Amino acid sequence: MKYIAFLVLALTPHLLASDSANDPQASQPFAPGGFIRLHLGPGGYTIRDTNADAIQVTYTTRRPDDMKKVKVKIQTSASSADVSVSDTPHNNFQATIEIPRHSNLRVRMFAGEVVIDGIEGDKDVEVSAGRIEIKVPRPDEYGRRDASVHAGSIEASAFNISKGGLFRSFTQKGAGKYRLHVHVATGEIDLPGPI
Repeated sequence: MKYIAFLVLALTPHLLASDSANDPQASQPFAPGGFIRLHLGPGGYTIRDTNADAIQVTYTTRRPDDMKKVKVKIQTSASSADVSVSDTPHNNFQATIEIPRHSNLRVRMFAGEVVIDGIEGDKDVEVSAGRIEIKVPRPDEYGRRDASVHAGSIEASAFNISKGGLFRSFTQKGAGKYRLHVHVATGEIDLPGPI
């Protein structure tokens, strides 16, 4: 019986490595309530909450060869984490990043789409070209909130704002404890409120 258990443990890393060729993942334990900095290569990203005390990145590419080039690095300390996704292919790169529900976020990306759902905490998100969507089911949780585009549109139904064109922005101050900062140089910001 001990031999079988040893054999299973010995083969597990190999099996996980084989599976990861089809569904690459990287994960690291991380407690709720911390500060997470995301440095993202171009692509489409969904950032959502998880019940696990961990950060997990799962990604897909159109061509299997592209998966081998993508680099994901997660560095954590007691209260902060840095997640880096680099060398992403130029088309059809999609990633899901799961983090503890109660986390403060800082996201930076050159080009692509970021969708954030289910995360409670401060959010500081900037994209040079593309789209940012942050779902805001409880707008009253935010104190200072601001959004801006150099060229594009801001659709923030959560805060009764709709603007489009050049150099559009808004700043509000509410009673909540969280901070919201969103900026896209060229593209679209969508902050939908409760349905």
